[in-house]
Amino acid sequence: MNRRIAIKQIGLLTGGLVILPYACNVEPNIIYYNLPTIKGAQQKTIGHICNIILPEDIINFPTLESRQEFVLTMVNDCYAESKVEKFIKGFDIISILINEIKFENLSIEEQISFIDKQTKSNDSSSFFLKTLKKYSLLHFESSENYMVDYLNFEFVPGRYLGSVSA
Repeated sequence: MNRRIAIKQIGLLTGGLVILPYACNVEPNIIYYNLPTIKGAQQKTIGHICNIILPEDIINFPTLESRQEFVLTMVNDCYAESKVEKFIKGFDIISILINEIKFENLSIEEQISFIDKQTKSNDSSSFFLKTLKKYSLLHFESSENYMVDYLNFEFVPGRYLGSVSA
């Protein structure tokens, strides 16, 4: 009787260990509550567009989060509902255009010219791309090396000048 229970438990344990790798997602997806339609692959597309607009230099200008996470977090947290809808509508238009022209197969220069052309148009895709540009630049400017080396910013507590009279 005890052997049957032991064999049953070993079988359940083995089955669980075989299924476990398929049930675990190695790369967690960040959920943006104001951007419910933008999931994993679409987030990567936005990150790719952001890196075409302003290439990310992780070595010289490290940041705590990737550009894609920063941009989507800023849109999710800072934009009103009407602007979020306009952002999503612009993303839908851009994603349709990207799929039509096989964006990944284009050279970098062609990708840049496509994005430049869409930015100059006067529709929702322009709003979407201008938002990505705005927050990509802000992400770059918020890196510690940029702030210290180029803006001469001093982090807290800052410099104390005791010899200066008040």
